[in-house]
This record gives sequence, structure tokens and C-alpha cells, in this order.
Amino acid sequence: MGLELTLTQWATIGLGAVVSYLILNWLSTPAPKKFTVKAPEAADPKWKGKVLENPTIRDPSDPSNIICYDPATGYLIDTIPNPTAKEIKALYERTAAAQLKWAKTSFEQRRAVLRSLLAFVLENQETICSVGCRDTGKTMIDASLGEVITTCAKLRWTIDNGESVLADDYRSPGLMMMYKNSKVVYQPMGVVSALVSWNYPFHNAIGPVISALMSGNGIIVKCSEYVAWSSRYYEQIIKTCLSVNGFDPDLVQFISGFADVGEEVVRSGVNHVTFIGSPAVGKLVQRNAADHLVPCVLELGGKDCAILLKDADLVQAIPVLMRGVFQNWRIIVAAEIYDKVVEEMNTRIGKLRQGSILVDSEGVDCGAMTMGSQFEKLEGLIQEAVSRGARLLRGGKRFHHPKYEHGQYFEPTLLVDVTPDMAIANNETFAPIMVIMKHNGPDDAIRLANQCPFGLGSSVFSADKALGEKMCLQLKVGMANVNDFAVNYLCQGLPFGGVGISGYGRFAGPEGLRGLCVPKAVTTDRIPGVKTPIPPILDYPIKSGANGWTFVQALNNLVYNPELPAKVKAGLGLAKATM
Repeated sequence: MGLELTLTQWATIGLGAVVSYLILNWLSTPAPKKFTVKAPEAADPKWKGKVLENPTIRDPSDPSNIICYDPATGYLIDTIPNPTAKEIKALYERTAAAQLKWAKTSFEQRRAVLRSLLAFVLENQETICSVGCRDTGKTMIDASLGEVITTCAKLRWTIDNGESVLADDYRSPGLMMMYKNSKVVYQPMGVVSALVSWNYPFHNAIGPVISALMSGNGIIVKCSEYVAWSSRYYEQIIKTCLSVNGFDPDLVQFISGFADVGEEVVRSGVNHVTFIGSPAVGKLVQRNAADHLVPCVLELGGKDCAILLKDADLVQAIPVLMRGVFQNWRIIVAAEIYDKVVEEMNTRIGKLRQGSILVDSEGVDCGAMTMGSQFEKLEGLIQEAVSRGARLLRGGKRFHHPKYEHGQYFEPTLLVDVTPDMAIANNETFAPIMVIMKHNGPDDAIRLANQCPFGLGSSVFSADKALGEKMCLQLKVGMANVNDFAVNYLCQGLPFGGVGISGYGRFAGPEGLRGLCVPKAVTTDRIPGVKTPIPPILDYPIKSGANGWTFVQALNNLVYNPELPAKVKAGLGLAKATM
């Protein structure tokens, strides 16, 4: 009699199997080595520094130093020297020496380092975010969502998938070479580099390190001068992690400095450059790298579009847009729901509060502007749009905070009736500015979206999933989401990058990990004793050119001609040629 089980029993068995697998996997995974890194004093919310009346990153009278200050309060944090070309070259040489040993490590040894790093990040989230908030002026929630979650996702994916992605990749040798094994071996490039922006100081710096270490490379990270102070702490994290696991901390170097530092890193001898920044600077990096034949991945930002169709679920979409719109979005809304969306956004933006999350601890929705030199540019973009018909419903200018007189704040801004020809629709702002445009149907929305020269990410909100996906495929972007915002980067198995002036190349996913390797093509003998022979008719010196030609012509037809009569004729031709 057969064994009969109910659906509930089958579900119980399946659940038990999954739980058992997870427990066994947990028990079989070595515990990560723990370590500590002393938090910098200025990360303490109670810390106070000297208030700079006119904070600036660089003093013209002392251009060799970076002035680090808290954009939210104007507190002076530290002064850090801009490194010299000689110092950068010395760091490269130390990294190159360390990489020779690291390249010989096993994948398990590399995973052990990443496991330790993940454990540290999870146990020290608050300090990591506090350091970032002090240096950039952002809020703790923004720091966690943009820095910690994304870094943990990258670590977890790389730990789980890195070895399989970089394992020898066997390929079909083809019919002619059927007696051969053919494969791609992914070998480390050597010392790679990453020139990264200030907006996510922890994740932008640590992300390239994760990929570099898993692929067997050393890495030099050039951090923005705007986050030089926090980058020192983040560097100490990875160096300590390497040390406690028994590896040379010189494998990873963080360098903060002005533009000349990035130029020196590129020409120092590195084998690859990942650049995250603006299109203008990206072109300069590309030219510099071209002089040294160094391959580049350029992520040059975006002015991502969020398209709301008339059937979009606004209860879900509006909170997502509020969270994501201050990441340089354009919201393109269907005419049928346009007024409703504008009204709701106007109400919500009017309630946003600004301040220093480290000092205030509560009651802060928006932080400060990291770059204090952008206010005139932002106000100019808004004024240009208004002069051409846009309506300014909220904000639009620098905010003079009553508590933080020397803080760098911009009013939460709502700008509607924006059109594609306005400058603000085609430029990154990195400010709390919401831009709303109107469309008259899916085709019109695509037309509006694709007029922007940037092409990084995008979103389409619609109750019709099939239509949403169809529109995503029509957008000129590198990434797209249906009914969501920027989740591509939490799906670390996906490549990250854009098109147009958003750059080229990809990091993250298998494409990003393999992109830091030399894909070496290798063939070996498959069958013992069987090697590639040179037929006597083709051996030098050739006895008969005519017979040799008949032979190779027949051989090509025998192997590659799909018609059976042609193959038979070719076989006879081969026999005849060799007689």
C-alpha cells in the first residue's frame, strides 16, 4: 500500500528539510574572527568642536591640507594632509607586494575575511553610521539605508556566490576541437583602484574592497576630500580585519585628497579603475587612464525617473517616492492623478524637519548639504525652471537654521510642472529637491524620460505588471524596477551601472566580480594520448600546395557544412587529397 500524505504533512516535511539545511549550514560554517576598532571621538553625539564661521574644505592660504568639518553644525573635526605623488607611489608598491601573497589564498580564506567584516558591520552599525553622519550631515536612517544595508547585502552575496562566479568556467570547444577541454580561468588583475564619491562614504569605499579581496586583488581607494575624516576610520576597519585573519593590512589602502590625488592613483601602476562621480570628472579620469591603457568602469550618476501611471498604487508609491526622491529623481506623473500626487507631496514636504541628528537625536528628517559650495547653483537651477513655467510650491533656497547658524542646509523643495528642456530635469542636484513632471500616457512618459542624457536607474509604478515591465525595457537606462525604488542594488546578483552620460561598465553581480579579473582562455588535452597532429600534407615544407588547399577546403566542409551530402563529398575529398 502506497504512502499517502496530506498537503499539510508535505509542507511540514519541506519546512523541516529547509530548517535542517539552515542549521547544518550554520554549524558547518566557521565562526568569524571578531575584532574591535576604536570609534573616533567626534562620532560621539556629545562631542563638540570649534565652530567654523565660513566652513570650507580647502583654505587658499594652505592648499596642502583638507579641512574636515561637520556640515550640519559647522564644527571643525580635523585637518588632514593632501598626500603627495611620492607617498601615493609608495602606497602602491606596498599594496602590490601584499597582493602577490593574497593572490595565492584560497576562496575559503577570502571568505573568512569577509565573514569577519560582516560580523563587525552588524555589531557596529551605530558607530559606522554616526561617523558617516558627522562627516556628511546625513541622518542615521539615511546612513543605515544607504551604507549599512547595501554593504551587508554585498558581503552576503559575495560570501555565498563569489567562489562559484570565479571558478573555472568550462566552455564548449566546438566540433573541430572536441578532443580538448576549454575553459576560462579568472585570475586577479593585481592592484585595482576605486575613485569614489562622497555621498555614501562607507559603502562606496568598502564595496570595491569586497570585490577586490574576493577576486584576489589588492586595492587603492581614493576617497573624496569631503569625507576624508570618516574614510580614515573605515580604512582602519578593513585593515584590522585583515590583520586579525593573518593577512597583510597593506593589501588595502584608502587615500583622501583633491583631484591631483586621483590622477596620481591612476598613473601609479594600478591595473583597473572604478570611478564613481560626475560625467565631467569621469571624462578626465578616462583620458588619464587611456594614457596608461588602464581599463575603467565609470559610474557617473543619474537623474533617475520614477513614472507613475494612472493606476499606480499611491498608498505604496508615495512613501517610496518620499524616501527616494531626494536621490536625484524625476517624478513623471500621469495627468489623471497629477493634482492628487502634487497635493500629497506638498503636504508631506511641508512637514519635513532639518537639523543635526547627532545633536538633536530626534525630530530630524533631512540632514545638511555635504558640499557647501552648491547653494548658488541649486538656486539658479530652480529660478531658471520657474522662469520657464515651473511652479515652486515649497522651498527653493538655502535654509538658515536657527540653531545651527553655520550649518549647510537647503530648504526641502517641491518644483512642479517641470519640462524636459529645463536644466533641473537634466542635472544632478544632491539636495532635497523634488521635481515633478506630467505625462499623458505610457508612450508620452517614455518620451519624457528618455530625453534626459543620464541613464542610470528608473522605476515604473503601475497595477499592470506586464505594462510596467514593457516600459522598463523601453527606458534608456542600465537598471529598472517595477513598483519599487533602487532595489537593484540590494539584489547584489545584478550588475550596477548605466548608459549615456551615466557611464559604462558594471560593478556588482558576476559581471562586476569577473570584471576585476583577467579572463584567461586555457585549453588542455581531454583524451589521454590524443594530441593535435599536423597532417603530413600540411607539414612544412609542403609537398603540394594544390593538394594542401584541397585538403583544408574539404576539412572545413566536413566539420562545418550542415548538409549531409556536402559532408560526404568533403570526406571523399579528404581521402583523395591524402593519397
